[in-house]
Amino acid sequence: MTTSPSLVLRGSGDAVLRFEGTVVTLGRPGGGHRIPLAAIESVQAEGRAVEIELTGAGDPYRVEDVSEAAATAFVDAVTAALPETPVADGAGLVTTYAVPAPPPRLARRQARALVAAVPVVALDVFVGAAGEWGYAGLFWPAFLVVAVGVFLVYVMGRDLYRMWHLPRHGITVAAEFSHYTNNTRVFTYTDATGTTHTYNNTVGGTRFEVSYDPRDPKVAIHPEGLYVRGMMALMTLVGCGLAGGGWFGIGWLVVEAVRG
Repeated sequence: MTTSPSLVLRGSGDAVLRFEGTVVTLGRPGGGHRIPLAAIESVQAEGRAVEIELTGAGDPYRVEDVSEAAATAFVDAVTAALPETPVADGAGLVTTYAVPAPPPRLARRQARALVAAVPVVALDVFVGAAGEWGYAGLFWPAFLVVAVGVFLVYVMGRDLYRMWHLPRHGITVAAEFSHYTNNTRVFTYTDATGTTHTYNNTVGGTRFEVSYDPRDPKVAIHPEGLYVRGMMALMTLVGCGLAGGGWFGIGWLVVEAVRG
């Protein structure tokens, strides 16, 4: 039996099918199943669906709406790892576990968005009430320019900082190609504790180096060439310019509203 890197399929209904070592795990909201390889009769890909047949009389497990290329890779890897002599009753080996409720991350994000939106809307109302309501309409294009600028600075500036910081202060490991999704290639790397993480990128080849943050190993970056880093720096400056110009426009609207 051969070993294989961790493979992950994400399907409809928030179903997640994982293959790690000697176990296939099917997770769904509220609960999941651990299926040892010895309990599997066969694994088949049917277009964008994967079905796991158990030995004996167990019901099959099926995940739909996955990447077709990833489904094929998943089936090939699991099939190659199946033992030559599976048990007679696979359902008896399958264990069920409860999935703890995820932290209310979405609720926190909504609360933060609401907290940020209140002063923005209040400022827009002030500009319209104190000056002209036409100013209130001009406020939103200026605010959109600010938002785009801040987004560019955050994304490009963050990755530029990581490219400088993590190779010097993080841990550098090899990332190896795992599978394709519909939009990108998925690589895997293992941190110092033995935990496997995924890294999405469009780089060629099957292996390259990534540097991850030891305090948060799922945060990783791979070094880009001078040209790409130069373009990222340029877009960061463009973001600064957009954010500054947008804030200038908002400030002008506020001053004009105060002047009446």
